[in-house]
Amino acid sequence: AELFRRIREIEADLQHRQPDWQERMAQWEEKVKVGQPDWTVVRPEVEDISTGGQKYLPLKDGSFLAQGYAPTKHRVKMTVRTEVQNITAFRLELLTDPNLPLGGPGRSIKGTGALTEFEVETAPADEPDKVTQLKIAKATADVNLPETPLEAMFFDKTDKRRVTGPVEFAIDGKEETAWGIDAGPGRRNQPRNAVFTVETPIASPKGTLLTFYLSQKHGGWNSDDNQNHNLGRFRLSITTTPDAVADPLPKNVRDILSIPRNQRTPGQIQTVFSFWRTTVPQWREANAKIEELWLQHPEGSSQLALQARQEPRETHVLARGDFLKPGKPVIPGVPAFLHPLREEAAPTRLTFAQWLVDRNSPTTARSLVNRIWQTYFSIGLVSTPEDLGKQSEPPSHPELLDWLAVEFMDRGWSLKSMHRLIVTSATYRQSSHVTPELYSRDPYNRLLARGPRFRVEGEIVRDIALSASGLLSPKVGGPSVYPPAPDFLFVPPASYGPKNWYEAKGEDRYRRALYTFRYRSVPHPMLQTFDTPNGDISCVRRARSNTPLQALTTLNEPLFLESAQALALRTLQEGGQTDTQRLVYAFRRCLSRKPTEPESAELLSLLNKQKGRLAEGWLSPWDMAGYNPEQAPQLPKGTTPAQLAAWTAVSRVLLNLDETITKE
Repeated sequence: AELFRRIREIEADLQHRQPDWQERMAQWEEKVKVGQPDWTVVRPEVEDISTGGQKYLPLKDGSFLAQGYAPTKHRVKMTVRTEVQNITAFRLELLTDPNLPLGGPGRSIKGTGALTEFEVETAPADEPDKVTQLKIAKATADVNLPETPLEAMFFDKTDKRRVTGPVEFAIDGKEETAWGIDAGPGRRNQPRNAVFTVETPIASPKGTLLTFYLSQKHGGWNSDDNQNHNLGRFRLSITTTPDAVADPLPKNVRDILSIPRNQRTPGQIQTVFSFWRTTVPQWREANAKIEELWLQHPEGSSQLALQARQEPRETHVLARGDFLKPGKPVIPGVPAFLHPLREEAAPTRLTFAQWLVDRNSPTTARSLVNRIWQTYFSIGLVSTPEDLGKQSEPPSHPELLDWLAVEFMDRGWSLKSMHRLIVTSATYRQSSHVTPELYSRDPYNRLLARGPRFRVEGEIVRDIALSASGLLSPKVGGPSVYPPAPDFLFVPPASYGPKNWYEAKGEDRYRRALYTFRYRSVPHPMLQTFDTPNGDISCVRRARSNTPLQALTTLNEPLFLESAQALALRTLQEGGQTDTQRLVYAFRRCLSRKPTEPESAELLSLLNKQKGRLAEGWLSPWDMAGYNPEQAPQLPKGTTPAQLAAWTAVSRVLLNLDETITKE
């Protein structure tokens, strides 16, 4: 906001110092309104084998939208027949689209693209074998950036110096150069156009076959890591106008010029002025200042949003679920045995959402409160949260389920209110202690005669270890992070394709497991061991297993080792002066209670045994404590590396206890 305020100040000063700016701008408008070539859009057919696996979806306006797999390098071939005679130039329009990253017009993660080479072949329609390579005499574009080396994310593991720059790079016959459109943050995601003028006009009495080659070879080496630099949406046109050049006006400015001046809004007038001032030689100094301000524009970030279609997509019944075999068309609706949609409402997602939360749709509220109940008691009032229909198991407490559903609706569908209601209830606050007799009668606690006791979810298992050790980062939000994981997981054959895993350092290494970046095809081993579901399917009820791998994970996984080492150091620094005091401190950090006498005796015995082994030289104290002696932490006065190592062993045991990762 500050940047745009300063730009507006400079522009306002220009307008103040030049009172006749409106008349001058009107004169400029009259000049640029005319002289535009007449363009004819062509609709070529794409040769599938040339796309590198990328899909080119033809749209109604004659443009192509690149979708699906995005190769990092390919040379697409497109052929069209035309009866137009004396073709003098071709226009390539790069268009924005909401289906592209940041709106496009490219497919890179920044919404940019690069055209390595633009080539055209021609042949008479009646003699298709007489192919001639056209010579492009001149190329013009609305953006011609200086020569710039490719960003690191487009590295292709070669020693070639690959660059982007002005549109002339697209006709120089070199694979190392390309026309680039990245004008920087705030200005890169807008339509662009380039015009390629041929040396000799094209004419063939019986029609002409035009074959376009759009070479896009400025991507990186790994298509699975979003390293493509492809064009996202584009349209091809031809003209017979001599000496045609690219329209220098941005599309939004050209659109405004078609509106009568007395009907334009102040914002539209200012948009035209912002472009026009760049063409005024006397304002070179002010334009340079504004350009410097644009260089300070921060990098933006994207956010998914719903945009309603102008034309609803036609939906069909699919024969045996096969999308390649559409059957009769269907319209939006709800099952006839339930209450109908409102007659006056449009058949949209919003209408359906309102129908779902209608008081006449109790299943929605029942389903939600059942899942909340499952979160706290390990099993829902209906044991099958994915199925509350006739084939599901009946509710264990049907009246309670209905009461909770009504409360949920009466409280304005407030999830926070329902969480508070359940955790403050007498049912939830019961002791989880169970007698053998009660356990034999109700092993799954369906009668709610005791409080819940079950192992926490996989993400929380990791968070408990980090929290107990003091390593857990309290940071909220932000991008996903990459905690330690074995390198072999991200290369074939363990992974479908090579993937980058940039192991986090510092605070990001200890973020909550919720923020762990997850590939659908490569589950994180620690989370998978503790039954965290894969990211490729929806999961409404997690399984809970009990395997030796889980104990091995909490003993040996890198972050659990680092947590044990950090807990040991914190225990020595803050736990007190005696081993008994320190044990109570560490025990409470892990289990939220003091140890019993037998527990204390067992753990102190382990501590002394480890001290003895270290004293005898069987183990290296610094190796066990996980520190380099030259970069050792500051130990409290009177403590030794051997004590730190011994407490590391005890901390590993505490973090490995069943009670540490059990909710009760």
